[in-house]
Parts: sequence; structure tokens; C-alpha cells
Amino acid sequence: MKIMKRALAAALAMLFLPTAGLAQEYYTLPEIREQAAEGWHETYTDKYGRTRQVDIDIEVFGEETAPVIKACWGKPDEYYFRGGVDPSFSGIEAKEKGKGVTIAPYKYVRGMKVDVNQKYAEEYGNDLTVGEMYAFIQELMQEQGIEQKYTWERPYKFTMAYSANKKTGDLLIPAYYAVELWQEEYGLPILTHIANSFKRDISGPVVHPGLGFSMRDKDEYSGWITDFDVKEILAEDIPLCSVEKATEGARKMIEDGYIQQVLSLRFGYVIYSNPDEEWGKQRSAYDMDTWYLVPSWVMECYILDDPKVDELREYPSITEMTINAQTGEMMDYFDTSLYGRGDARYKGFISWEDVR
Repeated sequence: MKIMKRALAAALAMLFLPTAGLAQEYYTLPEIREQAAEGWHETYTDKYGRTRQVDIDIEVFGEETAPVIKACWGKPDEYYFRGGVDPSFSGIEAKEKGKGVTIAPYKYVRGMKVDVNQKYAEEYGNDLTVGEMYAFIQELMQEQGIEQKYTWERPYKFTMAYSANKKTGDLLIPAYYAVELWQEEYGLPILTHIANSFKRDISGPVVHPGLGFSMRDKDEYSGWITDFDVKEILAEDIPLCSVEKATEGARKMIEDGYIQQVLSLRFGYVIYSNPDEEWGKQRSAYDMDTWYLVPSWVMECYILDDPKVDELREYPSITEMTINAQTGEMMDYFDTSLYGRGDARYKGFISWEDVR
């Protein structure tokens, strides 16, 4: 596809690109996918002389367009299901009795592409395929009238664990699966809430629709669904900045010593909060009516709070940094601009009409 080049008007450049004095080029989603095909493979040296290597594939979800959506709670807005014993607790029980140890061949693997026909746990006493497990969960959803789409073949988190005798290593309790799935709209997964970009949580509730469940078999399972519905399409498609521009902020944080390791870069939806809600007060997420789904980049990474100290804690948390897919601006991890916390309010978008 021929690359589309459109200039941004000076007034809009001042509004949306406060740090840029020149117009930029914009692209369609298929063009962005072409740009991302080579991945991100580069070695950096930060200002402290430390070498950082980024060696990842870049994942671009979606099809031809990148819509902006106003979303509301689905029906039901939240749903729980359970049969028999929660399988994730049985291994813990064995461990507490001093007999077993929990072993996880797959532990919270993020964004893993799964084979629905594979029996990942067959060696550990469970011959369910991932597809059979999914079919069972989908049947439960249908019984509740839930027809939402999820990223079945690309879970947000994938775990498979079993319990073994800690002395002999023999299988004690058969394996179970624990899976979390992104909700999907127009082919784009809802990857995260923008609040996860900030060191401090935003002022106000954070929500993230999706599906999560644990399952050993049809007699031992539990799970939950938190659902969004599309309330309004605010834009059928929006212009996107280049992949190179979208990684500028990350490259700077690497060179400044803050980002120690980049784990992934994905294009999908990020949730922004309604600017008309009552900010500054802690309210339940279920008192809120509206959120905004904005096509964005999400970069998973490890961040050092003190860039002079080249050491992460033993179990570092993964930060999901949001990058504006139109301007390339990455959220400020240390932002305290709204009530001493990060600003997650929706601020609009640039349309194709704006840049023609």
C-alpha cells in the first residue's frame, strides 16, 4: 500500500504536539503493520555507560481501521462462575500440609500465542486441550447471554501449574490452567488502563474488562468476566504516527537510565477515564458510566526508580507504559499533575480531516 503523507495544520500542531515545531507524517493501520514487521532490535548505551539491548517483535493487532470508542458497562457488567473446588487452591492446600510444592511450567506468560489443539498439561495428569477448555467456558458464557469477543489465541496471561511431592517429585495433584484474556473490539484487544503507566495510581477507580478463569476439568473451575459495551463510535479511523516516532520516548528513557529492559510493544486499545467524572474523590468503578477506548501503543518494561542504581528488586513489577499512537508521546511515569497522581483523563484525538 502506498504510504499516505498528510501535513498537520499549525494550530493543531500547537495543540497536540507542544514539543514539536514541525508537521509530522501520518499512516493507516495497515501501513503501521508494515513498519512494525521488522521488530525492534537495537542496542543502546545509557548516560551511565550501561548497555541495554532491545530485541523484540512488535505486535500490531487490528485489521484495516483504528476506531475511537466511547464505552460503557456491558450486561452483565460483572459475572462470576464456579464449579467444585477452585483448582488454584488445591495445590496451595497440599503445600500447606507440607507434602507438596507447586511447579509452574508456564507462569503468567504474557501475550503467549497458544495452540488450541495442544494438551499443554498432558504430562502432568491433565489431558484437556486449550480448545476444549475454551469451549467449556464459552458454553457458560452463552448460558448467561454473554457474546463478547476475546483474544482466545493470544491470552494476556497464561499459566499451567501442578503440585508434586517435594521430596520425590512425583505428581501429587494434576495440573490446572489459569488464563486471562483481553476483551476485543474491532480486532483490537483492550490492553490496559492508562493508569498503569504511572508510578502512582490515578485519582479515581481503574477498570480493565476481560475474562479470567482457572480450570482443571469440568468439575473444578472458577472465573470472572468484566464486560464493556460500545456506547458510541467517536471516529471510524484515526491517523497514526510512525513506529519510529512512537518509540522515541522509550529510547530517551533507556538512554536516561530509567528503562532497564523492554519486554514487548503492542498496538491495541488503552482505556482513558471520563474527564467529566468527579475527579479527586475515591469512587467505586461501578459508579462510573463511561470510559474511552483509544488506539495506542503499550510497552511492557522494567523501570528503575533511581537510574543511578542498576538493580531491580527480586520480583520486579512489569510497567505497562502507554504511548500516544498519534503523537508518539509516551506517558510520564513520574507524572503527579492531577491531585498528586497521574492524569488518565481522555483528551480527544486528531482526525483525518484535521491533517488533510
